[in-house]
Amino acid sequence: MLIPMRIISILLYLIPALTLAGDPRIALDSEFPAPGKAKMISGEITLIEHVNRRGILRPDRDGTINKYYWDLPHSFEMLPYGSIYYHGAPAELKDIPIGTHLHGQFHLGPEGPFEVTPPVSNYAAGKMARPDLRSVESQYSRAMLLEDDFSFYTRNGITWEIKNITEDRGEIVVEKSGDDESMTLRIDRGTRVWKDKSIASRDDLAVGQKIVMNLGWGTLLGSYKQDALCREIWIDEASRLAATDVQRGIHIEHQKRRGVPALVIKTEHDPGKGAKGWLTAQLYEGIDPELLEELKNAKSVLTQCVEPSLRMYNVNTSGSGRVESVTEIENPPPGCSGIELRIHFYEMQEGHRKGRTIRIAERSWFRPVLPREELLRPNDLRAFSVEPKYITGRDLPNSPQ
Repeated sequence: MLIPMRIISILLYLIPALTLAGDPRIALDSEFPAPGKAKMISGEITLIEHVNRRGILRPDRDGTINKYYWDLPHSFEMLPYGSIYYHGAPAELKDIPIGTHLHGQFHLGPEGPFEVTPPVSNYAAGKMARPDLRSVESQYSRAMLLEDDFSFYTRNGITWEIKNITEDRGEIVVEKSGDDESMTLRIDRGTRVWKDKSIASRDDLAVGQKIVMNLGWGTLLGSYKQDALCREIWIDEASRLAATDVQRGIHIEHQKRRGVPALVIKTEHDPGKGAKGWLTAQLYEGIDPELLEELKNAKSVLTQCVEPSLRMYNVNTSGSGRVESVTEIENPPPGCSGIELRIHFYEMQEGHRKGRTIRIAERSWFRPVLPREELLRPNDLRAFSVEPKYITGRDLPNSPQ
């Protein structure tokens, strides 16, 4: 039996799409990803576009990358359900200083090439050719998690013990708790040392102290484990708790003004009742427990339909709904907090659709006018792209000499 060419053409079109849709490394905006499929990439953050939740990392030189591809930029965008932690508490990109060393979990995006290969470059052959100015793992561009060293080590229950301090107090050698792994850290007058709730000095560092630190340049000064620049050191539990408490307060107030993000799982219209209906949404991970608890006990909420970047269209387009039930999910997928709300609306909104992201706020939360650059209407003030730029026209292919 002959198959018509039209059907063959359709199959040839659909097969790649079905293959990509079944790749567990790919993360979509409209659903939570498969567990355990994110790739770990660490590096120093060199650019932040916080409103659109995008940025660039300089990946660590971990010994697996040819030196011709060192330090190439790794551009990323946060997934809608992607979470950020700073000083051990939930955070926004704007909270993280440029130059902070971060640990990240990344997924492939829904478009483009998915076989991760080194960038094309003729440098190794001694030819003056324009390289592909991307990191070797640039296809892993969708960030599931970003956290500073403080958050990463605290979450994993790791501290570092000071084993040696040079006479000029310019370097310290630290050893990981429960392990013989060691690191040599450079410290200078720009290194902030925290003790109790105050800034201390390098003179307060002592052999035997159990510390947590934040790095800056992890590899530019040499090997990551042998010569990293240290930007912050916490030498006791009180100082660490104080740092976390401050960041928690910043994040809670930020979220109360905007609402916490959630994924719409299902919508149901009330037959014959116009725009009335129900919406079921699962709150995203990375929300402070205090806010989760308030929403679990809320009777009435406000919602905003937002883009995958979590940007609102207009603060005056919120929908009002009544919380009918709260469900706690066992073993939630990555990106999900495990809290599900079913909300009844007298007037459903256009963005109340399965797979879309919304923001949910308890009615009592204070919601002032937001900065205009965060809003998409009446116009987008942050519409610009971040990509490599060439110094002169001479660097462009086929340009006149």
